[in-house]
Amino acid sequence: MNYHSKQVRIHSLALLTWVLLLAVPLASGWAQGEGPVYIVQPGDTLSQIARRLGASVEDLAARNGIADPSRITPGMELIIPGFEGLEGRLRFEEVQVGERFELAAMEFGLDADTLARLNRISRPDALYAGQALVVLESEDDQAGPLPGRVVLPKPGETSLELAARLGRSPWGFMPIGGGLFERWAIAGEPLLDAAPADTTAVFPAPIQDVAISPLPLVQGLTTVFRVQAPGLSVEGELGERALAFFPDDDGSFVSLQGVHAMAEPGLVPLSLRFIDTASGEILYVFRQPLLLEEGGYPFRVLNGVPPETIDLDVIEPEEELISDLLAPVTPEKYWQGPFDYPSRYYTEEFVALFGTRRSYNNGAYLSYHAGVDFYGRDTPIYAPANGRVVFAGPLTVRGNATYIDHGWGVYSGYLHQAEIYVSEGEWVERGQVIGKVGSTGRVTGPHLHWEIWVGGVPVEPLSWVLVGYP
Repeated sequence: MNYHSKQVRIHSLALLTWVLLLAVPLASGWAQGEGPVYIVQPGDTLSQIARRLGASVEDLAARNGIADPSRITPGMELIIPGFEGLEGRLRFEEVQVGERFELAAMEFGLDADTLARLNRISRPDALYAGQALVVLESEDDQAGPLPGRVVLPKPGETSLELAARLGRSPWGFMPIGGGLFERWAIAGEPLLDAAPADTTAVFPAPIQDVAISPLPLVQGLTTVFRVQAPGLSVEGELGERALAFFPDDDGSFVSLQGVHAMAEPGLVPLSLRFIDTASGEILYVFRQPLLLEEGGYPFRVLNGVPPETIDLDVIEPEEELISDLLAPVTPEKYWQGPFDYPSRYYTEEFVALFGTRRSYNNGAYLSYHAGVDFYGRDTPIYAPANGRVVFAGPLTVRGNATYIDHGWGVYSGYLHQAEIYVSEGEWVERGQVIGKVGSTGRVTGPHLHWEIWVGGVPVEPLSWVLVGYP
């Protein structure tokens, strides 16, 4: 065989190989259609994208021909496996407070089944505020504001009565989430009014807004609930804690609630009831879970602690006494703006910070530090805000202690004092000297332990100085 014949044979074999390869289905996802695309954003990592979109890093890398998963750049287009049959660009949208699954699907121009598939949701009622919802854009994307406004029938109100009250046709309403609309309305069940509206809120009128801060919830922090609902009053619960709402200067209702520093991370149920102030009837019941995240608190071992101060037979009755003492919610608000520090003797470093998980005398980490400790010996203690003294006396664990009621379920505590200068029932003014720093109770040295309680729960005190609350 000459050289020319060999070359012809080689080329023929190569051509046959390509024909055979094209005839055999590929094992990778490339043969299954393109699927939706995600555009890499600044700060994204492949593992983050995989976790949020419910894919594995390995599948995501293989589907997009990525040899090194650590090398992705903003603007890169990634085809996401597992969503074959769907086309378009994926993006994340944050779930609003009060947003229902059906409303979210309508807003983003998706049917409920597609939205559930994109987010691998088996329980639409578990959509939580702040959740990063995966939505799909397409060339004919009709996403945008809802085609109307959310309205709320009164208890027992029929569609004819609702239409007459709003000056609308009774056939202009539809159930949120689709389905046939009967000529009667379900009490408390919001409907979608197809009439054009300047703005569309996730809450039905007259509820204008529900704001929650911070979101997600964080262990040990104070949560602020602010509701705008003219003509209504509001009550509710966060988990097992009842929320007390009070009118604020701007016409809204405000509730402050602490989140326990050792609360289990995960979803916490929120329930709100909106009540007609004239009739006393409950017009609307809103339920939505909120995500609770860890506070990232450190661990610390304290040795040399007096044994009697870590005896459960001593600790538990004292804890029950303080919990009962700080449970009442005074409807008046006594403070204005941020609190002051209760000690002038402090630096950027404190003896101990809030939330630290503690082991006493090398025991188990069963407790945490419920306040902030200040340096000092025989130095004065100042009231950080106006209030009324509800306790002033000696305790075994807390030593000489003082607790002040600041209204709206907010209390402050001052532990381990050498001397107490106020008495129960006494009104104190901001900046007034109320005691002297000492070393009584469960201590390893002289210091002031300062606490803030909100809604029956100890919270991070420094935020009340650095940020302040309404």
